[in-house]
Amino acid sequence: MNMQTNTELPLWLQTKNQTNLNFEKKHDFVGINITSLGKLLHFFTNITPVYRVKTSPWLRVCTLLITSLLVLLSRNLIFLWACLLIILGELALFPGNAILGIFKKYLKLIIFTAIFILPSLFLSQKADLALFFMRISTLLLSLAYFSGTTTWQQFILALKQLHFPNVLILTLDITVKYCYLAGIYLQESLYSIRFKTLGQKASFQLLGNLIGELYLSLKSRMNDLYQAMVLRGYKLTNKNHLYPKFTRADLFPLIKLGLICLLFWWF
Repeated sequence: MNMQTNTELPLWLQTKNQTNLNFEKKHDFVGINITSLGKLLHFFTNITPVYRVKTSPWLRVCTLLITSLLVLLSRNLIFLWACLLIILGELALFPGNAILGIFKKYLKLIIFTAIFILPSLFLSQKADLALFFMRISTLLLSLAYFSGTTTWQQFILALKQLHFPNVLILTLDITVKYCYLAGIYLQESLYSIRFKTLGQKASFQLLGNLIGELYLSLKSRMNDLYQAMVLRGYKLTNKNHLYPKFTRADLFPLIKLGLICLLFWWF
């Protein structure tokens, strides 16, 4: 006896669901904040920079500090223009994707700086605009280059190699980690709000509640961390055995730093 098996799907599985959930973009602040928090968390957990360089992290920190100090002290446009050309010449050796990523950081820094500085600058009648713009452009490009080639982990390692105060390093390290924890907690809260208000508009009054819950959560975590450190007898007495080390890749940055110092002395 032949048994025929019906292989056709039921009718309710054959019909395509054409139901679309229409969200108004101007009210979807939950989705916008989730996306922003995702980028922020990626920034804190990213262990690969925009472009991986072989130079030592401590040398990159020293180059950034010394270059920034000389740029702030100089009032010569030729020196500032020379520093800008040196940084741009070094960026020209990078791949196209790395250059694009660094210049994106550079544009973000320019926009952030312009919001806070330009209003007061135009109100001042004695400001030298040419000198100011050259100085800010050089500083921000140097900072974007450093940010694009150095991660947070490498920055903390560089501070340890340069023997910065342990209290400063510990405070900075804990701050970065708790910013990450705050982002995780806030992202989970926003996801729960989005799931509960699916198809509806989220109220802006939730923002105050989220900030309050975030503050109480972080305060509780910090108290727990402090109590744990007290119980374990933590006194910042650990000796730092990290020291700066030179490699072959550090030769070119040293020459560049020496050239910038020579130009500052010359002009």
